Amino acid sequence: MSHEPASADVARAKMKAPVAVAAARNAALRIAFGAVIGFLLAGRFDITLFFLPALLAAQLLSLMPRPPGLAQGAGLIFLMGVLAWITLLIAGVFAGQPAAYLLMIGLLLFFGFLLDSAGKAMPATLLLILGSTIPLVVVQSDTGAAGIAGALVGAMAIALLSVWIAFALFPTDAGVAAAAPASRPASPREAFINTMLLVPVLLLFLIDGRMTFVAVIVIVNIIRQRERGAASLTALGLLFGNILGGVLASIAYVFVSIQTGPVFFLLVVLLVGLTLAGRGVVAGPKAPIYSVAFVSFIILLGLGVSPVPSESAELFADRLMSVLAAGAYAVGAISLVSRRGTLPAAHEASTA
Repeated sequence: MSHEPASADVARAKMKAPVAVAAARNAALRIAFGAVIGFLLAGRFDITLFFLPALLAAQLLSLMPRPPGLAQGAGLIFLMGVLAWITLLIAGVFAGQPAAYLLMIGLLLFFGFLLDSAGKAMPATLLLILGSTIPLVVVQSDTGAAGIAGALVGAMAIALLSVWIAFALFPTDAGVAAAAPASRPASPREAFINTMLLVPVLLLFLIDGRMTFVAVIVIVNIIRQRERGAASLTALGLLFGNILGGVLASIAYVFVSIQTGPVFFLLVVLLVGLTLAGRGVVAGPKAPIYSVAFVSFIILLGLGVSPVPSESAELFADRLMSVLAAGAYAVGAISLVSRRGTLPAAHEASTA
């Protein structure tokens, strides 16, 4: 009789195992197909930032256990438009005042990281994307910044449409869909530290016009993925993820340059997406490694196939080095501010 409760627990675990496997499979399929649909619609609607709808779709799908409602989606698009307009307006006012300008960008990123620390992933993504693009592009071109603002709103609309299609194709299990993400208190300290990690990069961007805002997007993404309890382990993992994404994008770029056409390009994205997302959904604590890899892959390949001058191969190599350098900086900065004292426990948790 004493063994009956244990036997019942084992039986329930066996019944839940196929459900968990199916949920993980559908999650990976949603992320991969969401990126493919994002690229497909971005090309159809001629979005300026070709990679951005796929990037936003993949990030949202990796964070959302269920699809957003129509009202929530419309609210996000409206919020993106309002925030983009406000950011563009403020950036234009303070562009000639470097100290105030840097403070304005820092505040925008700080509130984005603050929302992220509280688990508000979608509004955090909006603020961090806006803070990583519009104010920095204004420094180089007011006209270009206005175009980027419009592209951001369009990219968010396409990303949400991609998310809805992905959930329609691969729905979430009812039990998973009903589970609400655990709320946690916002951490001003962590948001401040994350913002300070970006200050040297923002200063460099304002001083050196050759630096691209894509590098800032990569750094922001890696900072969001970090786990403070595993300084060196997480840093090395995220660095590996960034390099892995760059290598896969380089290989894919060679193939899509030889075999041109949208169908082959989308198949390549799907193959890499299924591989990285499939590993990510079952990797547990190591999932950020594959998330960083997929983000780097989407950005680099998306930029590589965008309309560029004839020296596209040279430009792709420059962008690759920029993304890898951005990843190296982000990982080094994370290692410096993380708490080294908790590394052994984190290492045990990741290898359990």
